[in-house]
Amino acid sequence: MLRFVLAWLSPVFQGMGFGVLAMVLHEAGHLAVALLLGLRIYKFGVNWKGMYVLREAGPLASNLLVSLAGPVTNLLLSFAWYHKASFSLANLCFGLVNLLPIQGSDGERIFQSIEDAKRRQTPSG
Repeated sequence: MLRFVLAWLSPVFQGMGFGVLAMVLHEAGHLAVALLLGLRIYKFGVNWKGMYVLREAGPLASNLLVSLAGPVTNLLLSFAWYHKASFSLANLCFGLVNLLPIQGSDGERIFQSIEDAKRRQTPSG
């Protein structure tokens, strides 16, 4: 019985570990791009929703690039590590979910940045 329970729990804990690793790498993507663009980082932390980087928004293009950096990091890792199915799946799921335009998500910030860019290009008249 103990073997059965351990055999079942092992992949669960492995999946949870890969999920946490995907989250850390996601935030590292945001952090790296923000630093490369010269944006100020105010705080790096964890709350009930997960990890986060609090940074200056910067210009529209910078905000868009930093917002895309996390999900793109996960998607690239998913494809680069396709031979490790659990790690690949954790990154694929984390990357895709973060692209959804849910309140407070990267997807919402990406959508808002694109909408702001469209408004700036539309001549007022």
